[in-house]
Amino acid sequence: MSLFEKVLYSTDFSPLAEYAFRYVRKLKSAGMREVVIVHVVNELSVELPNGLDVMQEREAMDVLSRADREYLLNVIERAEALEKELKNDGISVKLKIIAASDTAGQIVRVAEEEKVNVIVIGAHGKGLLTQLILGSVSHDVVRKAKCPVLLVKKRD
Repeated sequence: MSLFEKVLYSTDFSPLAEYAFRYVRKLKSAGMREVVIVHVVNELSVELPNGLDVMQEREAMDVLSRADREYLLNVIERAEALEKELKNDGISVKLKIIAASDTAGQIVRVAEEEKVNVIVIGAHGKGLLTQLILGSVSHDVVRKAKCPVLLVKKRD
């Protein structure tokens, strides 16, 4: 069994997350067979129940405002584009788009439920003071995760 057989890739669709996605694709050569793509939508910005997986319960979008529905449809479209790339590489993919206020907690929860071998997430590399004041999803994931976490920092 490969160390990287099942990978969780967390994305916010930022340029840094796109950079981390390149590392995910390279893990195929290390034995990766499946990727769980996770995107956490802040439940405070889109009115959905905490913990709702949009991919499992798309009908929940029917009660949203037009702007929120369009936002979520865009998120789904972007996630499905990543899914298509990985499937073209011969990799099995699961999509999880979850509404929650605790982004790191949801990423770790999905990692545990899916029994992944590693979590891959982009890290901005903020200074210690900035992290203490603003926090950092990637560092919260490192603290909470029970599996290894690959933090991908983009070098300028």
